[in-house]
Amino acid sequence: MAEKTINAFRIQLSRSPSSLPQMLVALDASASSPRQVVIAGKPHALDTQALLQEVNKRYQPNEISILVDGGPGQEYFTHKIEFFKDVHPIDEKATAYVCENFVCQLPTSDPAVVARLLDNSKSLPTDNRAKQDADKR
Repeated sequence: MAEKTINAFRIQLSRSPSSLPQMLVALDASASSPRQVVIAGKPHALDTQALLQEVNKRYQPNEISILVDGGPGQEYFTHKIEFFKDVHPIDEKATAYVCENFVCQLPTSDPAVVARLLDNSKSLPTDNRAKQDADKR
């Protein structure tokens, strides 16, 4: 249905894209693969805040960021998405889980590693990543 809606406005989008800003947002969202960043930790702890600050430094319009603290919100998500059952701080340190295309990187508590993961994973559209990997070989 979303694709049909975007196609219905195709001509107007090509002639005057600024007249339909929210349609452009929908088009962008439909053409990209969203990334999920889950931070597991105590909301006001310094290590949790350091990871959140690293995530929030970037403009990532199709990124879903979630803070889980083992409380009722995480319990709610666990009933909807089983993955949240296994998301928790590691070694009592706030931990980031960076996931894209249903694949998660190894969890990390290091803000520098989070920065590298965030900077690298969205550098190219999904279709071009495979080509770039092949070109490197």
